[in-house]
Amino acid sequence: MCCSNDVKTKKVMMVGLDGADPMLIKRFIDEGKLPNFKKMIEMGVATEDLGMQGVLPTITPPNWASLATGAYPNTHGITCFWNHELGKPLDELEYGWDSNLCKAEYIWDAFERAGKKSILMNYPTSWPPTTKNSIVIDGTSIFTNLRGYTDYEKYFTCAEGDFAIEEVPHVVDNSGTDCRVETEVTTQQAKIKPLDGFGYSQPGLVTEEGGSEEEADAAKCDKVRTPIKAATGWENAPEGAKEVVLPVNSGNTRRFGLLIASDGKTYDTFRIYVSKNDEQPIGEAKVGCWSEFIYDTYNMNGENRPVAYKIKVTKMQADGSYMEFYYSFVQDIKNDKYFYPKEVCSDLFENVGPMLQPSNYDRHNVTADTIVIESMADYYSWHEKAISYLLDNKEWDLFYSHIHGIDMLAHYYLDYNLEQVTPDYKRYRALTSKIYQITDHYIGELLKRVGDDVAMIVVSDHAAITPGMKVSECPLIGDMWGMNVGVMSELGYTKLKEVDGNLEIDWANTKAVAQRAMYIYINLKGRDPQGIVDPEDYDELVKQIISDLYTYRDPKTGRRVISFALNRHDMEDIGLGGPHCGDIVYFMENEFCRTHGNGLSNQTFYGFSTRCLLLMAGDGFKKGEVLRRRCKVVDVVPTICHIAGAPMPRDIEGSVIYQALESFED
Repeated sequence: MCCSNDVKTKKVMMVGLDGADPMLIKRFIDEGKLPNFKKMIEMGVATEDLGMQGVLPTITPPNWASLATGAYPNTHGITCFWNHELGKPLDELEYGWDSNLCKAEYIWDAFERAGKKSILMNYPTSWPPTTKNSIVIDGTSIFTNLRGYTDYEKYFTCAEGDFAIEEVPHVVDNSGTDCRVETEVTTQQAKIKPLDGFGYSQPGLVTEEGGSEEEADAAKCDKVRTPIKAATGWENAPEGAKEVVLPVNSGNTRRFGLLIASDGKTYDTFRIYVSKNDEQPIGEAKVGCWSEFIYDTYNMNGENRPVAYKIKVTKMQADGSYMEFYYSFVQDIKNDKYFYPKEVCSDLFENVGPMLQPSNYDRHNVTADTIVIESMADYYSWHEKAISYLLDNKEWDLFYSHIHGIDMLAHYYLDYNLEQVTPDYKRYRALTSKIYQITDHYIGELLKRVGDDVAMIVVSDHAAITPGMKVSECPLIGDMWGMNVGVMSELGYTKLKEVDGNLEIDWANTKAVAQRAMYIYINLKGRDPQGIVDPEDYDELVKQIISDLYTYRDPKTGRRVISFALNRHDMEDIGLGGPHCGDIVYFMENEFCRTHGNGLSNQTFYGFSTRCLLLMAGDGFKKGEVLRRRCKVVDVVPTICHIAGAPMPRDIEGSVIYQALESFED
């Protein structure tokens, strides 16, 4: 067998679909729902199950970092959604999306060494930019320019009456539980939950005005109740119109709305005005419909800033006595902070237009779910247009992208796909199918570019299974967002104390803690600031904890919870170790996993998997080929570099998937 060194491909597109499950894609293709995925498979190369093996943990930042470096987590150093560095307080966590945490060379840096240019679209772990001559658009969170909004999404309830406007602020949740971290976060301290529901801890979970998570559950978005009254003092209000006053811009600005009966009888239209003196509204929507983008100006910190948003009127009584509408995230269209170079921001807004941020609005009712999926479709559409504009108008040799819809909806809805969880499971299955169909359209648009001199690789960082915390109760260990104190407290290793009505870890009596998705740290003297365990007792304590993890049984079913566990030395065999991993790594049995993150990357359960997707097509790849070879996430970068004739990143650990190449002969 041989493989020629001739390189034809000039451009490579790496398309990242966060959370995409090859098992589901296969099923939906068979059902005729994903014609573009099917087309790509037929014109290119895939493995038999469409999947590949991810790195561990099966979490967003470590896998995307490996997909960009070709290195394992113990080499690149990003080891969970949140990171921890040995020697720092055990409850101090660092935001894992930060490129400063990556210790391995990225593929785009290697391309730049060869004089090649890259475009990075919302790629996790790519911000701050590490290149000088490429285009980098965000990469700080799940959605492009998520930190560029100036006003949070709101749901307005309007009713006739004489009452004061009521505003309920949304949750500020920077724990990452929805993968959303929206403010300028680099480091946070994990806090134990309140006494009435502890088990693990999270960083950064409070309402804007304080309060517990339970109080905040009802406010995923801002909620506003405002009265409907007869329109008075207007210059040009239609006859019979009714008015509402709208607090916007974090409550600092008022806009004015009119409910209008377009036929003079039935109220069916809502218009928004800057003031009652204006002849024309800035936006309008019919009941059941979205508006076009509404362009406005908000005063922020003494400066007038141009903004854009949309509304959707979800309900309106025919007599105009009641209305509900959704007000989207408001984008500051001059905010260029997360665009490199900065002029790319104005370039995109002028040539593509504003972007609608996907909604995080409350879930599990038809109205909310519809807004979530429709806003997501709008977000994908913007990406299709923005990518097309960039690839047509900018110099590039490598395109790296990431889009997060599938994973977000898996966290929202996957448990509810199960008949055992809800009688409404068919609706949730339809929502799951819908996000894959939206993604299929996205793939179809990018696939139009594949051909001579252009190759495309489509991957995911992990998928998700659903034992469902609704079917089996997950033990209080293995949660990726902070400190896990439940099981370790039961086993006697983590001690808690009450301080002013709140729980805290009693570090003076704590020998070990479970931290993040799958790590346990010994509270070691001389290394950890509050360490109590003598180094000479370290090895025996590690052995004892691993033994206790194996013997721990779920109190409800009597089944073993932990699949296997490894010490620091042995975890190097699976690409872990180094200063950003714990003293023990453990993995959980399928039925006790929390969607993804604390299990292996090849799990399957209830028809879902944690496998990573891998599809390859275009110049340089075989056509209609099914690979027998086992492929891994770390193999993607060397394969791209090989077909593009680019140098390998300095810390590469994967290998070229030669069997996928046209030049490879058996």
